[in-house]
This record gives sequence, structure tokens and C-alpha cells, in this order.
Amino acid sequence: MAKRPSKAMANRGTFDATHTNYSKPIHHKVEAAVRPYVAKSRKATMVWGDTLVECVPPAYAVRYEELKGNLDAAMLADDYRLSAELAANLIKALDAMNAKARADGHKPPQVDGHICEWKDKIYCILASGDISALRRARPNWVVYDMSDVCAILSAITGDMMAAVVNEFPKAKVAEVRLYDDEIPFGND
Repeated sequence: MAKRPSKAMANRGTFDATHTNYSKPIHHKVEAAVRPYVAKSRKATMVWGDTLVECVPPAYAVRYEELKGNLDAAMLADDYRLSAELAANLIKALDAMNAKARADGHKPPQVDGHICEWKDKIYCILASGDISALRRARPNWVVYDMSDVCAILSAITGDMMAAVVNEFPKAKVAEVRLYDDEIPFGND
């Protein structure tokens, strides 16, 4: 007697969209088509934060946003061929904006830390430097000192997270939910 396919096998070929803004799963071909752009965008964010579009002429910024909107529409339509084409164009646009910004004398924000994007927000984890000055200069960024991040992670995840990453070294946090938790802030 043949075994029934498992639930995991029934969902084979789809990408779990639980943690995205999309209402349906992203087809695996669409995900593969946009993966290079996602990687390039992540690298650009690590260098420029959200400042790159501020450093180029408006026509560059408008075209980039237009391409992103078109990519979102292609992804929702499960059009992996168009998604791949638009992703390639977005990679070229990031390269062009980077070159234009630098040619015009702009430099990426200089921080001793790490800049990343999470759920449409720019975060900066500062290793050293004047955190107050950076917060004033970039009010739309969420800026934490490295020791603050360590304190939060230790309090929230503690031993549980250590056990998970030791067992699954490539594990990444996909979502965090806090229930009735408080984070006390002190004034130093």
C-alpha cells in the first residue's frame, strides 16, 4: 500500500510567505528570479543605509522606485520571467546609483557598526561612536549600541537561542513576538 504524501511534500515548490507582505506564497521560480537582487539590495543597504536614493538625481531615484513597484507586481502575478528581467534591471540601477553618487562626491554614512534593513526599517548597530549624534543625523534609522543589543538578546532569548543556533548553525530569526514583556531603560 502506497503512503500518502506528507504535508511538507504537498507544499513542495512554494516559498513560505508567512513573514512577508504578500498574501500568497511566492512561487519558487519567482523567489529564485529575485534572489540576486535581494542579495545586491542587502549589500547596498549595508553600505548606504537608506541614503543612496538621496544622493542621486531625482530621475534615478524615480526610475528605481518604478522598477521596484513593477517587480512587486510581477512577483504577485507569479511571472518569474518578468521578475528575473526586473531584478536584473534593479541590480544595474543599484550599480548606476552607487557610481553616480560617488562620482558626484557623495560618500556612504561612516559608522563603526552594522547597517541593515528589517521589515522596511533601517537599523544601525553601533560598535563605537557618538550614538546621540547618529540618532540626530539619521532620525529615520533605529540606532542601538552593541551592548544594548546584547542585553536585549540575552534577556529575551537567553539559553533557548543559544541551544537553537548550536543545533542549527545556519538558523536565522524570521519573526519575534513579545508577550507582556518590558524592557527597562536606564540613564547613564
